[in-house]
Parts: sequence; C-alpha cells; structure tokens
Amino acid sequence: MSTLEFNLTKNRSAVRVAEFVAFVADKDTEQALKRFVLEEAMPHVHIAIGGVDDAIVHLSKLDRSPQFLLVDLQSSAMPLSDLGRLSEVCEPSVQVIALGERNDVGLFRSLLKLGVRDYLVKPLTVELLKRTVNVAQGSVNQVSFARTGKAIAFTGSRGGVGVTTIALNLARHLTSETHRRVAYIDLNLSGGSANTMLGIETNNGLWEVLQNAHRLDPQYLERTLVAKDGRLFVLSTEQDFGSRSAVDPATFQRALALLCDSFHYVFLDVDSARNPLAGAAFDAAKRVYVVSDRSVHSARQCMRLLRHIEDRDNTPQTSVVLNSPNAASHGKVQADDFAEAIGRSALHEFHFEPKSLQVAENLGEKPKEKSPNGFNQSIIRIANDLTGQMTKTELSLFSKLAVWRK
Repeated sequence: MSTLEFNLTKNRSAVRVAEFVAFVADKDTEQALKRFVLEEAMPHVHIAIGGVDDAIVHLSKLDRSPQFLLVDLQSSAMPLSDLGRLSEVCEPSVQVIALGERNDVGLFRSLLKLGVRDYLVKPLTVELLKRTVNVAQGSVNQVSFARTGKAIAFTGSRGGVGVTTIALNLARHLTSETHRRVAYIDLNLSGGSANTMLGIETNNGLWEVLQNAHRLDPQYLERTLVAKDGRLFVLSTEQDFGSRSAVDPATFQRALALLCDSFHYVFLDVDSARNPLAGAAFDAAKRVYVVSDRSVHSARQCMRLLRHIEDRDNTPQTSVVLNSPNAASHGKVQADDFAEAIGRSALHEFHFEPKSLQVAENLGEKPKEKSPNGFNQSIIRIANDLTGQMTKTELSLFSKLAVWRK
C-alpha cells in the first residue's frame, strides 16, 4: 500500500493524529492529493491507496478522527451502505468528502443526506480540491445536512434500579467494541456513582460548565471532560449536599449541542425527573431508556415517567428496560402484568447477577461474567438495539429467510 504521511507534531498525544486523511483507488488521484497538500502546506496528512474498508480499519485504530476525510467510492458496489459503516467509526464532526466516477445527482443527494459534505467526480484536480476544501477556515465549502451525534437519556422509575450500572456498561461496550466516542454526563449534581464505577475522580467539570456560559466552546468543553480512555469521557460534579446554587438549563443545552458535534453518543444519566436539568435532557434526547424493576410502585412511576417524557415537543423514542437489582424471587409483578399496566412490553430484562457486578463496580472494572444469558450479553442486545445492528442469531435467521425466499 502506497502511503504519504506528514506529521510535524512531535507530541503523539496531539488532539488529532492527522487533520486530513484520504483513501483513494488510483495513482493519478493520489498524486493530485499530494500536490494539493503540499501547496496548502498542510502538516498533518495521511494519504493511502485503498477504499472504504481501508478507511474503516485505519480510523478504528485512532483515538480521534481527522478533521477532513476523503474516501474513494470507485470500488464500492454499495456506496451508501459502505458509507453507513464508515460513519460508525467517524466522529460526527468529521467533514467527509466522497469521490467517485459516477456523475449521478441521485447518488449525490443520498450522500448529502448521510452527512457527506460534498461528492467529487473524477478526475480529481488541485483546483477542484481548493474550491472544495477551505484549509484556512478548516471547513468544506459546500456544507449540507451536517451530521451530529445523538443524546441518549437514561432514567429510572425509582432509585436503586441500576440505571448507572446499565448506562455505563453500555457506554463501555460502545467505545471498546464498536469504536464509538461517548461522552457520559452524570446529572446528579450532588455526585452520582458513575465516577466510582469507572475508577476515576470528578473534576467538577459539569458545575464549571453550568457556571460559565460565556466560555462555552469545543476547546473549553474538552478540557472539562475526564477521560476514562481514548473514547469514553465523563462530565460530572460533586456539590455539597446543602448547595442551593441555581443552574440554567439553557446553558446545559448549549453545552450538550457542542458535545453532540464531537461524539457519536452523549449519554445523559438522569438521576431524577425532578433534577433541574432533567427537562433539558429529555428535550435534547433522541432516545430515552426508562429502567424499572418489577414492583407495583415502579410500574406506577414508570407510567408517569413515560407520559412526562413522551408529552414533550421532541417526542423522543422511549424504551422500558427491566432490571432485577436484588435476589428477591417472590412478590414480583409478573412480566405480562407489568406490560399490561404500563401499556407496552419491555425492550429487555436484565436478570439478577449475584457476584460479578458488585465486584466490578467496587474495582471500577467491566463485569467479567460470561454467561450466555448474563449481564454482558444483555448489554450487547441493548447496544445492538441502539445502533441498529443485528445479533449473530438475527443475522443467521435473516440469511436463512433470504435463502428461503429465493
């Protein structure tokens, strides 16, 4: 594989390893790109011969995505599907330029709807690249349908039903197994359990953000996040229990919008619907997971929560997740009766895990249980629901159905 790479930054922990990354199918296009980056004096560049699959492999290994990504669709039989897979490893802020041989208006419009900033038809020239990429401003000139990440809210029918346990381990799975970048916001202003479960300390970044509306920008927000690893970041605070300082939901909404530009998912751990930021969280959420146990009180509270969330103007998609946080086996409301009471079936039910969860939470680690019906497998099912991916069983059934239809 032919590769050109400039990196004049000695510190490998720079914000981005390369500002401009390109995978192209032929030498002529590669040479045009080389001339372009040299004329524009772009110092952080990676250019290689390859296609969408090569771009996916390369980006999967990076902690941060590039500012610009140019990918050649010449060898792609299903360009929309391939770019959909590529978007799973790209941060929403990446400005993607597609390159191809087809002068197809329909394809162009479909690509724009996927979040691609522009579609260029070969042959590629330096002049065409200069008209498309504004290096000085750091943007692609023809910007349409800008892609942003999704805010996902998690809340519980009552305390102690395992909201943070489920949400945090879902975030862990998405960052480690599917290469998404996730910002996790613990909205418990007095201090939730997220930091303890991750084995990190809070820097009171959430409080700083809420008190400094005039300073909100991507760079300031990035400094307030506490990194668990290269893809999972936490925003939280621990205010005194007697603190009565007011917070502005509008400031939180602006911060949330900025985070959605840089992360695939922003997880909102809503400790209570009475939290002063809960309304703003539900208003911004594309999806809300309500965690409940199978008790009469939880069933009643679950119904109230669902009405409260679904009556909002943005009408987020809501799902109920059942959890068994304790070993009680008698006195639970039957699953069918619970579904009838709240007017819908639960998306999934987590079964009681007697040991591994408690050990993992105390050590700040990922649970190590490997049961086929255990906690980690349940997290995978929720992750597949969120990302729209199929499980291996579903893929097998789909393949059999396709063969049968033939």
